[in-house]
Amino acid sequence: MKSPKISVIMSVYNGEKYLREAINSILNQTFKNFEFIIVNDGSTDSSLDIIKSYNDARIVVIDQKNTGQGIGRNIAIKHSNGEYIAILDADDISMPDRLQLQYDFLEKHPECVAVGSNAEIIDKDSNYVYTSNQALSWEEIKNNLPSMPFIHSSTMYRKTAFDKVGGYPDMRSAEDAFLFNKFAKIGELRNLPDVLIKYRICPTAVTTKSSGKDSKIIENIILDAINDKITEEQKNILKSMAMNRDLKYKTAIYHLHIAKKYLWNNYQPKLARKNLIKSLKIKFNKLSIFYYFVSFLPGNTINKLYKKLK
Repeated sequence: MKSPKISVIMSVYNGEKYLREAINSILNQTFKNFEFIIVNDGSTDSSLDIIKSYNDARIVVIDQKNTGQGIGRNIAIKHSNGEYIAILDADDISMPDRLQLQYDFLEKHPECVAVGSNAEIIDKDSNYVYTSNQALSWEEIKNNLPSMPFIHSSTMYRKTAFDKVGGYPDMRSAEDAFLFNKFAKIGELRNLPDVLIKYRICPTAVTTKSSGKDSKIIENIILDAINDKITEEQKNILKSMAMNRDLKYKTAIYHLHIAKKYLWNNYQPKLARKNLIKSLKIKFNKLSIFYYFVSFLPGNTINKLYKKLK
């Protein structure tokens, strides 16, 4: 497609388990004027075969050695032709009207450089966990920076903004937060209240393995990065956070993360305890013990405790 309005970008690394569902969710959009650039980022599973099995003129395939999602997306966007860039990860699902609603919003709001949405959060087995409650207005988002303002897989942004800030950095962690904090310097950011994606939490997801301490480290590094003060040592810290933890550790933290969501966001104490027990069986963690006892408290008490901890 020579002049699509939207370029949908997907970077895939060993995504065979959920990939077909993710691709289908884009091909079945009500908005039709888009190209779909999929980067196979050095996958060693059947991801490339799945991508190539589609016979759709809108799909552009880039097959490359592994560089990481940020660099993979930069390469895809360099080859893109759309006025707007829409992101979807290979384990997430877009609702049918997602592209249309976000396109219409950006067309009507030239002051806004990027828009996200709320999401239905699901676990690795596609079970519903909770519905997000994202900050919607620019004022609220601005006050929360440098925290990540979006669910990355829900975002659509102007390609001109992407070019102006220089794209995603090569940090392997927090690359999306860096990009959107840069965007905040040149225009407004918004979230639509609609649920426009299903966002899957998996053991390998960076957001599930970061502790509160890690999150603070990441925020401080982002502040330095957006002011062009980031050091190579800081970049290496971010890369180590993303790469130097084995699957066993990630899976234990994943179950802890899911359990917390069943306590804070969708009061399901039995499901919380089920995940906490799974986490403890993999790796002992004082937080898992703490939340196990918390799970026996009444819902209103847990809600008060959450507000204090937050």
